[in-house]
Amino acid sequence: MAPSKLKQKLSAGEIVLCAKACYQDPELVELMASSGVDAIWICLEHKRIAPDMLYAMIQACRLGGAEALIRVKPSNYTDFLYLLESGARGIMLPRVRHPDEVREVIAAMKFPPQGRRGYDGIHAEAAFGRTPVADYLGEANRDNFLVVQIEEPEVVPYIEEIAALPGVDVLFVGPGDLTLGLGKFGQTDDPEVVAVVKRVAAACEQNHKVAAIPCSGEQVKKYHQLGYRFFNVFSDFRGVSAGVKQALAEARGK
Repeated sequence: MAPSKLKQKLSAGEIVLCAKACYQDPELVELMASSGVDAIWICLEHKRIAPDMLYAMIQACRLGGAEALIRVKPSNYTDFLYLLESGARGIMLPRVRHPDEVREVIAAMKFPPQGRRGYDGIHAEAAFGRTPVADYLGEANRDNFLVVQIEEPEVVPYIEEIAALPGVDVLFVGPGDLTLGLGKFGQTDDPEVVAVVKRVAAACEQNHKVAAIPCSGEQVKKYHQLGYRFFNVFSDFRGVSAGVKQALAEARGK
């Protein structure tokens, strides 16, 4: 596979823009991937996607020129090796509560000596066996990336420790579950929530990692000023819902 353009942008200090695929439609995924976003976020935490459909969605990302970022199930029942072998570059780990969960995922993602991942070099990630073994092992360790979600109140004391782990690339604040867990659902301006957002940014800056958050396009400037560089700014669900609402309002003269 080609080098990860997303990781190159992160290393260069550039902003990364992501879109979320809520629906199981490879053509829709390819449409979004080819629109100019850097990554497509595909969720397996709240969705059950058949393996052949998921593979087609990852292919659609590659065809459209965006990288597939797969949110897997929480670490205690995660199975993601086949996702990397299918060509997904990024793994998003939700509901993290302790750094040990992250360490286990890093070990499973990385080939020795960085981890203990097993080898099977006949899939898309290894150009279907055409990439020399040594090159494949090095490229996979270099280009695959791990996104750790900060969305559980229990993880807040460990933000700095997680940010310092080799193998962690991005800390992604999940405002929905974070505010839900704090008993303040949707209150993203609450001082306790804002403190977590700022703490993540500071920990990432200190450890040369990237802070991420979902937000509207108009909020990117605000969070960028706080130190964030990875933004999910769109989903097919919101695009279709907002588009239908606008079209109906215009047709009815409202």
